[in-house]
Amino acid sequence: MTQKDKRIEWKARYEAWKASGQSIAEWCRSQEIKDHQMYYWVQQFEHGNHTQETPVETQWLAVQVDDEPLPSSGRGPILLHFGAISVEVRPGANMSLLSDVVHVLQSRC
Repeated sequence: MTQKDKRIEWKARYEAWKASGQSIAEWCRSQEIKDHQMYYWVQQFEHGNHTQETPVETQWLAVQVDDEPLPSSGRGPILLHFGAISVEVRPGANMSLLSDVVHVLQSRC
């Protein structure tokens, strides 16, 4: 579940709790939800950073690709830069893990 999906799910729970008129503890017991999780999300929606609720426009970057191969043996690491964060990817790296790391960095940077 992505962070966006999680936020949508908890926003629906938050709205249902608000409409119920119950205390957080009562509502969580009836819904079989851990109350400490609900307290966290209540704080996020009432006092937290609301900018995450606004959709972020996708930004595209033009890339020029030369037909000439790079002078490399293909055995060295590559460096990926995300703002102030750099990730070194070595040959044989777990591509699934790298994909997850890139996804997280894209959502945070």
